[in-house]
Amino acid sequence: MSVGGTQLLIDFSELSEKIFPHNVVEKGWFVINDSVISGFIVVVAIILVALILRLTVIRHWKTTPTGGQVFLESLVTFFDKSADEMTEKYSGLMGPYTMGAATYICCGVLIELFGLRPAIADVGACVALALCTFLFIHTFGFMKRKGRRLFHYLNPINIITDLAVPVSMTFRLFGSILSGMVIMELVYIVVEGIWFTGIALVIPAILTPLFTLFHAFIQSYVFASLSLTFVSEAIETPPGGEKKKKKKKAAQAEAENV
Repeated sequence: MSVGGTQLLIDFSELSEKIFPHNVVEKGWFVINDSVISGFIVVVAIILVALILRLTVIRHWKTTPTGGQVFLESLVTFFDKSADEMTEKYSGLMGPYTMGAATYICCGVLIELFGLRPAIADVGACVALALCTFLFIHTFGFMKRKGRRLFHYLNPINIITDLAVPVSMTFRLFGSILSGMVIMELVYIVVEGIWFTGIALVIPAILTPLFTLFHAFIQSYVFASLSLTFVSEAIETPPGGEKKKKKKKAAQAEAENV
């Protein structure tokens, strides 16, 4: 293949091997692939960083914040404020959950910069995150609306819509991460076929950090936003119920005035 007079020697046979995870341990039904190993590395790294921050920055919390303290406060405030605006009294759980899920997704993608397969490039990890959100949706839905939540399932369309939530979140996240991997692998394959050594070194060195960072941050933000949106819809009071509450409060106010 030639582009602009430059001869490219491209072998796309390697692309299929890099798209699908490689099984490191395979004993019957028990299978561990390289994405699972990356996931464990990410979890251990997050726990270690959290312990270090707890023993250093958080332990010496100051009234006049330093750079690290400002960053942590801004990060926590962002997720807490978003959860408080959308999930009201359940923000105490949704704030930490969305921050934890976003951190795992972000780190699970950034691990690709160290030459490891992204932890999120495995459908199992995406299913687990989507099911956690699915559990929060229905748990808070029943906690807020109690028995009235059952009327939601009288409509078959609502049942199909609810079941589609974890499926859509799984494949949206998995497809986005996998497509990012495919694009970068295509870049690597193309530049490997270019005989100009300088181009083959410079293009991946520039594109990989930029593309991976952008992909990691945007997917973390989208997943957290979708989780808060779905929970907000589950705890939302119907228009009729809101009117009844207002009438009840007005009646109580009149009774107190009398």
